[in-house]
Amino acid sequence: MASGAAEPPLALPDAPAPAETPGWERLEQAARGAASALGEWRRRAVEAEHEVQRLRTELEKLTALGPLPSDEAGDELRRLRAENAVLTSRAAEARQRVSGLLARLSVLENRP
Repeated sequence: MASGAAEPPLALPDAPAPAETPGWERLEQAARGAASALGEWRRRAVEAEHEVQRLRTELEKLTALGPLPSDEAGDELRRLRAENAVLTSRAAEARQRVSGLLARLSVLENRP
């Protein structure tokens, strides 16, 4: 996963179904769209969490070395910490969106 610019959030398809489409078909289309978006958010959340873990491991390696040997290493440590903070935030946002999608799917499943 590349760090830096945040990826744009995924949106559920909000295009209204044609009026002639039966209610069940519209519901199935909405559920398929929500399931597809949920899968994508889960994939992105897993990627972000793996990247956070990788960065934590790198930070632990750097801090286990004791005093930093140079200004360059200190700059790298600060950069990794900042990147870790961004990725942790993105992972939390992804988890929140996945929870929202699950709630929406639950509502769709419970409709009569």
